[in-house]
Amino acid sequence: MGRRPEWTSQTLKQFTANNSPDFNWLEKPGRHQFRWRTLRGKWITAKRRIKNHDSFLKALRNDAVQDAYVSTSQWLDPIDLPRLRDNEKPYPILLDHLVVFDIDIEPFSKYNLEKARKAAIELIEWIARNESNLILSHATFSGSKGFHIFYRDKDRVKFSIANPKEREEEVRLQRKELLKRVIEAGHPVDPLVTADTRRIIRLPGTIHGGTGWICTRIAIHQLEKPLKDWIHLIPKHDFAIRMPRWNLQFPKLNFKREDSIQNKKNGREYSIHLQVSTQVPGTSDRNVIMARIGGTSEQITKRIDNIISSLKKEGIGPCAVWMDAEGALIMVPRAIPNSMLEKNAKKMGMGKLGYSIKKKGHSWVNMTPSKFELMRDSMEPRGIYSLDEGKKSSQPWSNAHLHLAEQLGHSFSIVNGEIAGTPQVSSRIVKIR
Repeated sequence: MGRRPEWTSQTLKQFTANNSPDFNWLEKPGRHQFRWRTLRGKWITAKRRIKNHDSFLKALRNDAVQDAYVSTSQWLDPIDLPRLRDNEKPYPILLDHLVVFDIDIEPFSKYNLEKARKAAIELIEWIARNESNLILSHATFSGSKGFHIFYRDKDRVKFSIANPKEREEEVRLQRKELLKRVIEAGHPVDPLVTADTRRIIRLPGTIHGGTGWICTRIAIHQLEKPLKDWIHLIPKHDFAIRMPRWNLQFPKLNFKREDSIQNKKNGREYSIHLQVSTQVPGTSDRNVIMARIGGTSEQITKRIDNIISSLKKEGIGPCAVWMDAEGALIMVPRAIPNSMLEKNAKKMGMGKLGYSIKKKGHSWVNMTPSKFELMRDSMEPRGIYSLDEGKKSSQPWSNAHLHLAEQLGHSFSIVNGEIAGTPQVSSRIVKIR
């Protein structure tokens, strides 16, 4: 996820003292187990019942808490719960179990959080149609990469089973069957959360230690709206990290200059490249958007962020991104008229591409790194962006560049409409001093 907030013990204690967790959604907080992770990384389980902010603070004592959790189960006695395989202590009495679905899409970004939001709504709609025993309670933003969807179970028969062990086993069995149905229906839920009666989930109203954003309950009617309409309403700590639009993560790149290939006769160094043309083969006046992005990791991320934002404004997409040891490659495999690219390339932050198309009718793009020793490291797909714009675009696809993208590990599932040109890209091998 990148950098984390720089917490101090004093900062965390002050936040906890001044901000109560959200207990209102719990029918009886005192029947739930609470756990937290301290600034030093140690996990602590509450040794007393917690019902409100005051009892929460007393349970914490002097701990600096950066992540707080609550059990999804209600217990007759939630203190010192024995483990599932503990056969010596009396078996705990399970009173209720919330049905919780966890949807996370990495890495932390507005783009991925919007995808998680849509997935959450699709899950809610599916459960409404298929699982009549579940009553929707609420949703929470986890404070990071996704959402938790909470349901209450109308079926109380299993909770009346007299034997405590058999009761919990039956609840776990039914939850596993439910989870299987949900996963088979294609919903991207965490498979470890829903069926676990001993699971803890992040406590609303508390800090997410990795981001500084606050885990927050969200009304379903709010969740149904696009993220951009309400994300600014989510509270966060002053130390919180910025939620990036895309979070295009690139490793720290080492740009120390070394001779890749040296011409011993004249003392000049040169590099050999495989280059691919942006021209759509079989057409005379169409190119794709394709460019190499270099610089430091921060510069690459910023430039790609700006390019994708510009593509969205122009209604162009989708945009695939790859990375290798020297930088990144972007490609929009649409057969776009030259006149349109010449006009808009500079606005999209790709003035060099527009200039090359204007002067030469196309642009050559390096597909290999300049250093010979780095050629063993292939390009790594990093994501496809501006998907909504891609679905709406009226520009035909470039047959050749779709094939190239697939060979490089990106498959475009939204391909529909006209496909222009022949399937073989124009390429060449060049020596560059």
